[in-house]
Amino acid sequence: MRLPLQIATVVALAAIGGGVWYAAGSRNTEGAQQAAARPVEVVVMRTDRGDINVVFDAVGTLRANEAVTVTAKTAGLVRAIRFQEGQKLSAGDVLVELDDTEVRANLAVAEAARRNAAQLLERSKALLPRQAIAQARVDELNLELQGAEASVRAAQARLQDLTIRAPFSGLTGLRQVSPGALVQPGTPVTTLDDTSVMKLEFSVPEAALRQLREGMEIVASSNVYSGETFQGTLSAVDTRIDSVTRTLLALARMPNPDTRLRPGMFMTVRLTLESRPNVVLVPEEALVPVGDRQFVYLVVDGKVQRREISIGARSGGMVEAARGLQGGEMVITRGTQKVRDGLPVNAKISGGTDVPQAAARPS
Repeated sequence: MRLPLQIATVVALAAIGGGVWYAAGSRNTEGAQQAAARPVEVVVMRTDRGDINVVFDAVGTLRANEAVTVTAKTAGLVRAIRFQEGQKLSAGDVLVELDDTEVRANLAVAEAARRNAAQLLERSKALLPRQAIAQARVDELNLELQGAEASVRAAQARLQDLTIRAPFSGLTGLRQVSPGALVQPGTPVTTLDDTSVMKLEFSVPEAALRQLREGMEIVASSNVYSGETFQGTLSAVDTRIDSVTRTLLALARMPNPDTRLRPGMFMTVRLTLESRPNVVLVPEEALVPVGDRQFVYLVVDGKVQRREISIGARSGGMVEAARGLQGGEMVITRGTQKVRDGLPVNAKISGGTDVPQAAARPS
């Protein structure tokens, strides 16, 4: 008698559990259907047509327009230093004078020999018409005069080498010699930089080569002068492309009248390669990447429509839609993670205004 009673009890419990599960399932299904039917709140923005610039950003290093380490050309003792560190000099200004006592003495000897050779030649030419001297002797004296003149020029050149001058206008660097020091050929004296115009060197990808041309304007900035920009123009592009990095060097010139820019400074460069007029512009936040493809979600008649697009240039938070949009469409910018194709939405234009159903159609 106990076994049938146990079986009846189990059957009754199973029936009760099944009823509870069925009721709960019905409520869940009803709730899911109600949630699915409820429009999702999203924020949209209307695509528009406008101009966009193809901008390239790079980093570069400043160089002086002209730069040199001034060195001694000949050995000698430093007699006088004629410059101050950081001084602005003109081309030809004296930097250092070396002791020239011996060289001046040698020059005086050479000049005396030249005068003597000139006098002997003049006397011989006066005797030649009377045949008091042979023509060969006159020719020999003429060669001696030429040799004496060459010796004078050599002594004058050695004398000039003892005065070290600025090869071009610029600012001197730190002094590296002292009065009385013995310098040898190649001994550094100071540096000289022409910083009135700076050269900015940076790398450009080979894909941009077709759009590069001399005279293009660049804008550069530095962390040293936060918030400031410096203008320049592209002056040269290297003839070779690096086979490893697939880039080539470009050079821009930047005026530097106040000498605030210094050689070796790190600069951020912005170069406008191309301006594209009347293109469809889409907010960057509307893009939904899937692998290497780009999609946007449109709102059409109150429902979501997913569309693939091709993008081009980017600038200021906007992206060029090269294919897939005509302009005037409403694209979802906030809430893309909550929507899917065909889902009803309650769209608000960025700023808080509801989107009328008629306005949700693409133009």
